[in-house]
Amino acid sequence: MAAYSNVEYADILFMYGRADGNAAAAQRLYRERFPQRRVPNVKVFANTYRRMSETGNLYHQDPRPNNQKYHAEVDVQIFNTFEAEPTTSVRKVAEQLNVSTWKVWSVLHSEKLHPFHYTPVQGLEEGDPIRRTHFCRFILHADIEDGRFLRRILWTDESKFSREGVTNFHNLHYWAEENPHMKKETSFQHKFSVNVWAGIIGRLLIGPYFLPDNLNGENYLEFLRNHLPDILDDIPLDVRTEIIFQNDGCPAHYRKTIREFLNNQFPERWIGRNGPILWPARSPDLTPVDYHIWGRMKELVYNEEIHDRDHLIQKINRAAKVMKVEMKLGVTTTEMRRRCRCCIRNGGSYFEHNN
Repeated sequence: MAAYSNVEYADILFMYGRADGNAAAAQRLYRERFPQRRVPNVKVFANTYRRMSETGNLYHQDPRPNNQKYHAEVDVQIFNTFEAEPTTSVRKVAEQLNVSTWKVWSVLHSEKLHPFHYTPVQGLEEGDPIRRTHFCRFILHADIEDGRFLRRILWTDESKFSREGVTNFHNLHYWAEENPHMKKETSFQHKFSVNVWAGIIGRLLIGPYFLPDNLNGENYLEFLRNHLPDILDDIPLDVRTEIIFQNDGCPAHYRKTIREFLNNQFPERWIGRNGPILWPARSPDLTPVDYHIWGRMKELVYNEEIHDRDHLIQKINRAAKVMKVEMKLGVTTTEMRRRCRCCIRNGGSYFEHNN
């Protein structure tokens, strides 16, 4: 079935000429002149003109040995198929239109279309977008009222580091004249891991500190009472007295004794679940430790094979030293403001890589 009739192709070229080669303007003229017809995609106007100017007709030669000719309507069908269903596959479209996969790829490349991967994001529950929006608005308003507000927040988080880590096999190569069939161990009978706490305030990376593997309210409270004060010695005294402490809503952070401790230690100055400043659950994209620290730290830690638990701890400490030099104030100020604005624009929903 032809994508367009000969008359329609003639009108497409006519409108493209009237618009002086402006495809968008040609599409508008076509819609106005032929309101009862289906309106071609804007790229059809330029492609039809290009085909005519290059070949003198609506056919082009396929480079395969049999020199089979394809009508320009096939290009349009391929483009329209992906426009209607962007998640479809090249192989599926090739089978559907009875063309080669090479032909489909050729059309996609000529239209400057590229395949992009999905980005995994945190699942949100009902009511989360509203809470996230309220939190971001509060942060931005507080930042306007107090220029030092964002610099006073101690953002904290925990992350698990294991033996397996993260290996990017796509970039892992072994160069040789013949395939040596190299193998990489990824599953081990002897497993080990460490639970790492870290914080950021201003441009200072605090930690890392190694928590018990099974974090609960009791050992987290013991950490806050007996170890956090020593860790905060690196922070200037004038900043330390004004700290706004943040932690997320994991069960260990929500214990009553934890909230009582934070109320006494940071009165009206802590962010968390049911805290004086409410933390929106399921929001790793709104804490600098999660969106800035863990990815970079694991990149440095897993750049070589981990031999044992002590080696893993050593690598984490070494990575933290590198990152303390790299840290910039913009991570907790400019970037945080940008993320809050993005979150608000998206109605409290996902915004990573969308803005």
